[in-house]
Amino acid sequence: MSDIQTKQPHIVQIVGYKNSGKSTLTAALTKQLTFLGRRVAVIKHDGHDHFQMDQEGTDSYNFTANGASAVVVMSDTRTAIIEQRATELRDMVEYLTEYDWILIEGHKQAAYPKLLMIREPEDLILYEQLKGIIAVVTRAAVDRDDVACEQLVWHDIQQTEHIGNWLLQRIEGI
Repeated sequence: MSDIQTKQPHIVQIVGYKNSGKSTLTAALTKQLTFLGRRVAVIKHDGHDHFQMDQEGTDSYNFTANGASAVVVMSDTRTAIIEQRATELRDMVEYLTEYDWILIEGHKQAAYPKLLMIREPEDLILYEQLKGIIAVVTRAAVDRDDVACEQLVWHDIQQTEHIGNWLLQRIEGI
């Protein structure tokens, strides 16, 4: 029998416009899946390249400021890798294959199953533009007849536990 892991992680994207609740839902799903014993990795897309992982005054910041292309900080319980280069989403997903679930916040054009976050009825335009939407998550009053897919599942953003259970049932078959 082979020791090679053949099980791939379950991957779901949480997509929508800015301030639609993507981070809130991603955090709630992470908490629920982790509570249920799943190992979860989260990939967050920073479309504006604002984020700063390191803080001025730390050794790792100093290494980067002095030209390091990559800095790795390791302890007995954590590892952080900070690289000064872009990484393709598929490469990061491949790197994270040892996890049970990968939740991807953003990367709208990627080809994974998606939860579409709707804040305003006008946001439904994303449904027409994106592929792979398995459910809509909203708190807005939306006329569902405007969406041309009878099989589309709708969730209330306030019912994150229900959304998590639905994902487990749909994707893991539990």
